[in-house]
Amino acid sequence: MDPDAVERKLAAILSADVVGYSRLMAEDEAATIRTLTEYRDQIAMLVRQHRGRVVDSPGDNLLAEFPTALDAVQGAVEIQRVIQARNADLPAERRMEFRIGVHMGDVSVEGDRIYGDGVNIAARLEGLAEAGGICISGTVHEQVESKLDLGYEDLGEQHVKNIPKPLRVFRVHVGAVQGGVPRAVGGRGRRVRTVVGVALTAVLLVGVGLWATWPRPLGLLIDALGVSGPPINPPLPDKPSIVVLPFTNMSGDPEQEYFSDGITEDLTTELSRNDALFVISRSSAFSYKGQPVIVETVARELGVRYVLEGSVRKVGDRVRITAQLIDARNSFHLWSERYDRRLTDIFALQTELAQEIQTNLRVAIRDAEIARTRLPETRDVDAYDALLRGLFHFQRFRRDDNLEARRWFARAVELDPDFASAHAMYGNTHGIEYGFGWSRDPGLLVRAEDAARRALQLDIASSDAWNTLANVHLARGEYEAAVTAAEQGIAAEPNFEIPHVLRGMALAAQGRILPALASIRRALRLNPRPNPGQRLAIAFVNYRAGQIDEAIALLEEARAENPDLILARLFLIRHRDSEGRGNDARVLAEEVLRINPDLTAEEGERMLVGFEALEPLRRAGLPRPRTVGAP
Repeated sequence: MDPDAVERKLAAILSADVVGYSRLMAEDEAATIRTLTEYRDQIAMLVRQHRGRVVDSPGDNLLAEFPTALDAVQGAVEIQRVIQARNADLPAERRMEFRIGVHMGDVSVEGDRIYGDGVNIAARLEGLAEAGGICISGTVHEQVESKLDLGYEDLGEQHVKNIPKPLRVFRVHVGAVQGGVPRAVGGRGRRVRTVVGVALTAVLLVGVGLWATWPRPLGLLIDALGVSGPPINPPLPDKPSIVVLPFTNMSGDPEQEYFSDGITEDLTTELSRNDALFVISRSSAFSYKGQPVIVETVARELGVRYVLEGSVRKVGDRVRITAQLIDARNSFHLWSERYDRRLTDIFALQTELAQEIQTNLRVAIRDAEIARTRLPETRDVDAYDALLRGLFHFQRFRRDDNLEARRWFARAVELDPDFASAHAMYGNTHGIEYGFGWSRDPGLLVRAEDAARRALQLDIASSDAWNTLANVHLARGEYEAAVTAAEQGIAAEPNFEIPHVLRGMALAAQGRILPALASIRRALRLNPRPNPGQRLAIAFVNYRAGQIDEAIALLEEARAENPDLILARLFLIRHRDSEGRGNDARVLAEEVLRINPDLTAEEGERMLVGFEALEPLRRAGLPRPRTVGAP
């Protein structure tokens, strides 16, 4: 090693290995390698989410570094919880358990590798950990004891190989209390279901019940953390930030609006795959659709530095796309380009556009990140066109539009049975129908899950599919599995707000309230101009924080903007009844029954998980379940 090429630094080191690896290999080598590869990918994703990087992963070992001890311990705890959840699906003899050691110390750096006592001590601590456990050094314990609400067991000073001085060692209790609220124990949640892309409304079928039980002091904490509403003129993130404004349809044909919207959404998705960027969600970007836009105002309201504008002209089998990238600080046009292509070249063009934008943002994109900017998983232009037509209707979150979207997604699947996104979105329409209360047929949930699993078979990195699966686990009360699925969705598309919300719901269900709030806050930062569904979510949080007037105002806004939003009306019925305003409650009930004439008071209360609403809903006029055999 050349001494001149070596630098030294202080780092938190995580060392992990598999317990009983030799036995697993001897019993089934192929299955062990497959499981190890999957778990290693999962761990690497969690390491990145906690600001770390994997340094090396030889054999069954893994070495990672983090900037702080806090990041390393939080990452270690999440790794063990996620692995525990994944092991639950395996036979006991095939479960793969890791032990982890964490130390904060001096290391030598050469290229991408690290060496020194800091690494060696972390490895020795790992050897002292139990299967599925974590051991940390006294140095790490001093830094995290007052910052993480975990349980710690002092193992005293331990003599370990090749380390001259004894180490003070602490064992971390992974299943400890989080955020001052005990984790949920036992029992299955009510069978409620949320759906990806539903802008928080269906998520509330689980989330409302969780917030309903939070005491007033925690409500104040919600407000203090800034999740009682979207941020106003938020500060710039610490990475290049961008919004893709809706591309203008220049075809002269309103029927082609779906195509320009689809191009906008696909570009947003392509950029979102790069976690070196901060990308505003499609929902916030489309709130500017059809409005005169001042770039500086948009950037200030959304908290971004760069704005991408463009137009699409589709005529016959030709498409022309123009795009310009603007630095909103000084209105300087960093880059502009016009592309004239055949429609069959649209997939390659989208990837080329995304890479051009990233290059002009001067983002250092590693090869792995470039690889994640992928071509759509279909080569069938007609199937892709059907998907875009379906998305155009799906994003309206209306009952009739949802059925029309399903018809187009089914057409896309018919044209290309291997089109993962089409399968995922087809499943979404079934979940939407159930979650929004347009139908409470449990078979809708089965079809939603089947479609999501088919999409994952075709594309393991499908964010839509992972988010749908997270919703399935939430509905079943499988909260750790829901966290895992949501984090897979975040890894696939870090700038999509929905998986952050789903992760927050699952964490809250376990009693891990503070990290749950952080996830929700992240979602609102990604989408600072919430649609009716998201305003509904914020309303429920405000209600539990004691901000009743603001909550009711938000519910009324959501009700006025979306005539098919049953959940807002159900909560308003409950509130109006508590105020003695029975006539107003009955008017709301009539609106509910116009949307779904078969919705009973019992089903309505199930949708308001955690809130007692049966009698108010009955007084307002929602019917009882029909007796079996009755006409």
